[in-house]
Amino acid sequence: MRIYTLIVMVYLIWIPLRADNDVCLDCHSDESLTTVRGGKTVSIFIDDDIFKKSVHADLDCIDCHEDADVEEFPHEEQLESVYCGNCHDDEQLNYDASIHGMAFKNKSPYAPNCAECHGKHNIQSPKDPDSPTYIMQIPFLCGKCHREGAPVANVYDISEHNIIENYSQSIHGLGMFEKGLTVTATCTSCHRSHMILPRSFANSSVSRQNVAATCMTCHARIEQVHTQIIRGELWESQPGAIPVCTDCHLPHQIRKESVELNITDRACLKCHEKSDVHKVVDGKNVSLLVNKEELSESRHRNIPCVKCHSDVKPGEPRPCITAGKIDCATCHAKISKEYFASGHGQAYLKGNVNVPYCVDCHGDHNVLSHLDEKARTFRSEVPRLCGDCHKENGKASSANLLETSAFSDYSTSVHGRGLTEKGLLPSAICTDCHNTHLILPYEDPTSSINHRNIPATCSTCHRGIYKEFNKSVHFSTDEKQKEKLPTCSDCHSSHTISSVTQDKFVHEVTSQCGSCHRDLAETYMETMHGKAYTLGYLKAAKCSDCHGAHDILAVNDPNSKVGFKNVVNTCQKCHANANERFAGYLTHATHHDKTKYPVLFYTYWFMTSLLIGVFGFFGMHTMLWLPRSIRQMLKRKKESEREGRYYIQRFSTTQRITHIFVIVSFILLALTGMAIKFSTMPWARFIEDLFGGVHGAGLVHRFAAITTFGYFLFHIIALIKEKRKHKKDLKTFIFGKDSLMFNLQDIKDFWATLKWFFGAGPRPEYGRWTYWEKFDYFAVFWGVAIIGFSGLIKWYPEYFTFVLPGWMINVAAIIHSDEALLAVGFIFTIHFFNTHLRPEAFPMDRVIFTGLVPLEEYKLDRPREYERLSKSGLLRKKVVKDPISKTKYQVVTVFGYTALFIGVTLIGLIIYSVLFGYK
Repeated sequence: MRIYTLIVMVYLIWIPLRADNDVCLDCHSDESLTTVRGGKTVSIFIDDDIFKKSVHADLDCIDCHEDADVEEFPHEEQLESVYCGNCHDDEQLNYDASIHGMAFKNKSPYAPNCAECHGKHNIQSPKDPDSPTYIMQIPFLCGKCHREGAPVANVYDISEHNIIENYSQSIHGLGMFEKGLTVTATCTSCHRSHMILPRSFANSSVSRQNVAATCMTCHARIEQVHTQIIRGELWESQPGAIPVCTDCHLPHQIRKESVELNITDRACLKCHEKSDVHKVVDGKNVSLLVNKEELSESRHRNIPCVKCHSDVKPGEPRPCITAGKIDCATCHAKISKEYFASGHGQAYLKGNVNVPYCVDCHGDHNVLSHLDEKARTFRSEVPRLCGDCHKENGKASSANLLETSAFSDYSTSVHGRGLTEKGLLPSAICTDCHNTHLILPYEDPTSSINHRNIPATCSTCHRGIYKEFNKSVHFSTDEKQKEKLPTCSDCHSSHTISSVTQDKFVHEVTSQCGSCHRDLAETYMETMHGKAYTLGYLKAAKCSDCHGAHDILAVNDPNSKVGFKNVVNTCQKCHANANERFAGYLTHATHHDKTKYPVLFYTYWFMTSLLIGVFGFFGMHTMLWLPRSIRQMLKRKKESEREGRYYIQRFSTTQRITHIFVIVSFILLALTGMAIKFSTMPWARFIEDLFGGVHGAGLVHRFAAITTFGYFLFHIIALIKEKRKHKKDLKTFIFGKDSLMFNLQDIKDFWATLKWFFGAGPRPEYGRWTYWEKFDYFAVFWGVAIIGFSGLIKWYPEYFTFVLPGWMINVAAIIHSDEALLAVGFIFTIHFFNTHLRPEAFPMDRVIFTGLVPLEEYKLDRPREYERLSKSGLLRKKVVKDPISKTKYQVVTVFGYTALFIGVTLIGLIIYSVLFGYK
């Protein structure tokens, strides 16, 4: 019952209300109904259908038009303007305080009122897409007045007229019109809906004090995001000192005037575009010309002059009279902090005029992005920019830096060549290693080039290598240990970094390792690998070939390349047939360590004792012989002319040819072999280069070795044939009187020779072969066997180590080297003296080339053999008249002297090396 009563009452009240609007519509539904306002005829027709769709559909006409509420109609023809503040009091207050409200109150033309934006009887909700206050429609609504050519623009001095067009080109406008983003900022987002104030008003939402807060309604945490660029605390303490959002992010599109100061760029350029404007600085005229073209292309082209030159005074006749040096820190706070903490900044604060400031690197009015190819800070230009100071006689040369020609060194490095020759922009440049602004000296623990930080610096490009390095023995997390361990620059240098494939780097890598691992480097240099490397053979195994480059692990590490598990595979990189025994080769062994390597120790001292014994014995023998040889030469008459003389045929053609092979192969073996033994000497490198380097010399050495094996085998076959020819048994053939085997007579001759040396007896009557000639013969015989076998082990170590242990390669190397030195030393000293250089035969005995000995000479030198031939009747068969032609004589003379010269020169180099240079 109560509900029914309530419904009846509401209905009774509702009917009169509806009747009021109907009363109004009785007249205002007439489309022809008009009135005169301001001298103009205005329609006062109301479309009820439109009104019913508006947000005011539930209101009566008299709710807004209060003076139309009369008891009897008609009401006054001219009603008062509707006052929206009756309902919308807050909005009305904001409007009244706004620039629009103040202009309307002052009856300024074109000042908008509520109806201008919201409409009259067709007011719709701002959430309605058809409403003029809908977010997508706001720019067009405001743009009715704030556009180029609008009446407002012609009447009022508004800084920006074509707002709608400029807004449409902004990031906000593009978001709205192209992407349909209803969350993008529109006019009312920044300027508010009703409380719209000019930016000069302190409480304006777009004033310098408030614009950041306004922007933060959408862009949260602006200050935190921009801490690397601007000093946010200055927003409160010095609002004009730093740019606000709208200085960098222009609110609409184009604005060159300063927001804070009423000084336009155009006003500045009235003076500064003249070529004759200048200023006296330190007694010098400095041009103040501003190139407009450069400025228009600059990174700062949208920043007004007064934003950088913020210390100008608008009230002065010349506002820039108070302008001082620009402080870039107001915008670039983090960069400025880094710069003044750097070596450059610290020197600048001390007043060093040679230190670069911001404009020296970036320019002044022509600042370009570092991504712009024309910029001085573009990647390819940075080395040249830094090099202007960091070069010989550059500004930085007076700073007593560690490197004075960094630019020159960098230009020749793998980084510099990659940039300049190949145009590779990813190539490392100065700022990649030293940082852009926080450039600190290497002694500073926080410097990017400090010893402890270099691996991390290099890792920005060489990430994979850095991961390997972190696992190596050269890396440690212990700060104290880090100081002792090598880093990238220790091996690769700082600025003169060469490619790891280039000869320079390959040649230096072992000496670099040796700077720390001296003992290991010295023992390496004594191996064939080290000697070949020293002589310039870059394919010789180096430290990095066996141990790795960046992933060097301890020997006891299971993953080490020289560990038990992997060493065979490591050796097989060069020696394809390497096996476990081969891997037992003592790569860093030294014969000086009796405890660790006793076999090598005793082998070395046995060979050394042999060398000392042989040279000591025969050296004394030669020194005792020399005086007697001189006396014998003086007793002999001068040799008569060669024509018509008689000779003894001492050597057959086969023997002479064989000896030529011996001479040639031995000299080749001596030259190439001694160059390896004395590899640290400059002459050794010269000889190796004559044969085409280590590889070419190695081929020559092996060819000569094959020749040696060939003539040795040929000689053995010839001996067998000789035995069969004379039908002698083996004992008689080996130990007979004509044999080269030592016998009792040699002991007698030696003793008689000693007595002759000391004047205690006559010169012995030697037979066919003297005891020293027999020694020469067997020296070659055992030399071929010992040197040849040890040489084969070195030549084919992989195959010999199928049977022999790896350390036998080291033993073979010692024996081969020292036995070769013994052979070379003996042949080119003792043998040369015995046959050629003794006074009575000096300067050369040609018998080995001609096969002939003058009969009288033979009779004096070998009386016992001469007597035997005479008694046996064989002398007549042995005596011949000189059959050698003059041409052949000249050929053998040149050949003989050449061999003598090479031998004597080489022995001189060896003696010099042993005494003064060999290690």
